Amino acid sequence: MTRFVLGIDVGATKIALMTMSETRDVISRYVISSIAETEFQLWQRLLEASTTLCEQSNGVLVGIGIGSAGPIDIEAGTVSPVNIPVWRDFPIVALLKKAFNIERVVLQGDVIALTNAEFELGAGKGSRNMLGVAVSTGVGGGLVLNGKLHVGESGNAGYVGHTTVKIEGELCPCGRKGCVEVYSSGPHMVRRAKLMGWGSQNGTFETLAQAAREGDEFARRAIEEGAEVLAAGIVNAVTVIDINKVVIGGGVSQEGDVFWLPLRKSIAQYSEKIGFLRQLDVVPAKLAGEAGVIGAALAAL
Repeated sequence: MTRFVLGIDVGATKIALMTMSETRDVISRYVISSIAETEFQLWQRLLEASTTLCEQSNGVLVGIGIGSAGPIDIEAGTVSPVNIPVWRDFPIVALLKKAFNIERVVLQGDVIALTNAEFELGAGKGSRNMLGVAVSTGVGGGLVLNGKLHVGESGNAGYVGHTTVKIEGELCPCGRKGCVEVYSSGPHMVRRAKLMGWGSQNGTFETLAQAAREGDEFARRAIEEGAEVLAAGIVNAVTVIDINKVVIGGGVSQEGDVFWLPLRKSIAQYSEKIGFLRQLDVVPAKLAGEAGVIGAALAAL
């Protein structure tokens, strides 16, 4: 009988689930919405989806891995995703242990899970040190140091999206001012373009990127500003830890040159004055939208 693990990737708008065998073969997938009115409603939705997926996998569940938007508390086994207001100090680890009568439940930050997947199987494979970054509804990060995933004391290492780049900048959803995320996430670039005068009624980053490709000046400027702030956050992070490999995933990163050209230009400008960063290698993630849930499953293995 197949022994398998369950991976759970908790994001701002959806939760992805995956079962994976001990030989790293994907068995089954499932996606649910993470938008809910109460913590119980979202928990019940997650429990039902997890139960269904495990039943369909026809084997023995040996572990559960969770990658969650932060902040998280590994010691307490709780999650408090900034963009999921109904979950604050939510005891996801204890609830899953009880529901599935299993002890091996591993909690990681969602971008730490993404980082692990890209390091093991994706764009970071073969490197020794790596910063993983996800740019989507929010901006998160994860670290690999000396060939090992580095999660930090609280489980939030690499939290680049909530480092300050503008001391008296805009207020971030986390409560601080001037964070990378408040300028560089997809929704915030859309908001910035609309403030400039972009008139689209469809407020998605995909629509914004398409408008920029078609020559809309407001769309182009908003993306360039977001990319510049992100570049500053990335260069600050890698300067502190002295590494030269950065892998970027998330929905924003999948929009091609309209995002990557201004990002690479700004990274070059910020890093060229720092001699040891002249070989900084910044590349797109290879595992696309599944990196987070793959990393969560790998954590359980």
